[in-house]
Amino acid sequence: MPVFAGPHLRRLLELARKGRVAPLYLFCGEAAEAREKAAPLLEILSPEAPLEKLDLSEAPLEAFWEALSSGTLFGPRKVLWVEGGERFPEKEIPRLREALSSGLVTLVLQARELSEEAPLYRLADEIGAVVPLVLRKGPGRFLDLLSERLSAEGRHMDRATAEYFLALVGEDYLHFRQELEKLLLYTAGRKTIEREDVEAVVVPPEEAEIFRLAETALLKGPEDARRLLRRLLDRGESPVLILGHLAAYFKRLWLLNFLAQEVPELGALRRYEDFRQRLEKAVRDRWEHPPRVLRVHPYALFRMRALARKLPREFFPAAFSALYALDLAIKRDFQAPERAFFQFFLTLYRLRPGTPFPESRPGAGVFGKARSGP
Repeated sequence: MPVFAGPHLRRLLELARKGRVAPLYLFCGEAAEAREKAAPLLEILSPEAPLEKLDLSEAPLEAFWEALSSGTLFGPRKVLWVEGGERFPEKEIPRLREALSSGLVTLVLQARELSEEAPLYRLADEIGAVVPLVLRKGPGRFLDLLSERLSAEGRHMDRATAEYFLALVGEDYLHFRQELEKLLLYTAGRKTIEREDVEAVVVPPEEAEIFRLAETALLKGPEDARRLLRRLLDRGESPVLILGHLAAYFKRLWLLNFLAQEVPELGALRRYEDFRQRLEKAVRDRWEHPPRVLRVHPYALFRMRALARKLPREFFPAAFSALYALDLAIKRDFQAPERAFFQFFLTLYRLRPGTPFPESRPGAGVFGKARSGP
C-alpha cells in the first residue's frame, strides 16, 4: 500500500471496508492527533472485539511481544493499537516482520517522529501503510488542519481571523482541537466565523492547562498532575494565579454537581445543544442572578458534566478544605509551590469516590479569592 497523506486517508478507509487490510498501519505524528485520525480505521478493523491498547513509553517490550503473539487461528483477526512507536528498537524489526507475517494480527502503530529512512517506516511502507500526519511544520501545519476542518463543516474564516485563532491556541494539537470544537459550537448556524467569535470563546493553552490540573489529579493521580504543574511553573505562571483558577474550577464543578442532582438528565445529555438549553433553564429556575463562576461559555461546563455527575456531594466540603489548606500553605506559610500543590493533589486523589470522606467544611477564604477563569 502507498503512503496515505492528508485527504487520501479516506482511500485507506475505503480499502479496509472492502477487506483489503494491511498487517501494519503506521501513523506518524503526535499521539492525540493519531488517536483521532486512526479512530475510523480501528472501528472498521475491530467493530465488535475489544481493542487491545499498549503504550511503549509505559509498558515493557515483552508486553508488546506477548500482545502481538496472542492472535488465534479461529475468529476475527486481532487488532492491536500501540503508541510510542518511536521507542521501538531497530534491532527488533526482523522479529516484527516475522510476527506480522502470520496474518493473525493487525498492528496499528503511532510514532511521533520517524524519518523515511527509519527501519520501522520502511517496513510499514513495504508491507503495510504509512499515514504521515505532519505534512508541514509549525503554524503552516495547523493552518492546513484548520482549513481541512472548516471545509468539511462547510464553514469559512478569513485569513486574518484564522491567523488570530492560531496565534491564540498555539501549536498543541489537543488544545487546538478542543478550542476549534468550542468555536464551531459557538457559531453553529452561521457559515462565516468572525474575529469577534474567536475573542468570545477561545482561550490560550496556559489557562486551559491550569484547568486540566484538577482533572488530572483526580483521574490520573498526583504524579501526572505534578508534571503538568512543573510545566506551568517553568513557564513562569504565578502559584497564586494557579490556585485561583483551581478554586474557580471546583466551584463550577460543585455547582454543576448540585444542578445534576436537582436535574438528573443534565449529567446524562450527550449532545452539546441539548445540554446548553437544559443548563440555561436549570440556572434560570434556581437563581435570579447566576453565580459569577457560571458565567462562562457552556462548552466548558459541558466537558465537566461527566466528572461532576460521578462525584458525590460529600466530596466538595473536603475538596474545599484542601483548597483552603493550599491557600494557607502558599500565602501564609510560604511553602515551596511544588510541595504545597503536590500535597493538595495527594489529598484530591484520596478523596475519589469509594474513599471515606472526612468530616470537614470548606474554609471561607478561598471563595473570595477565586478567579473566574475560562
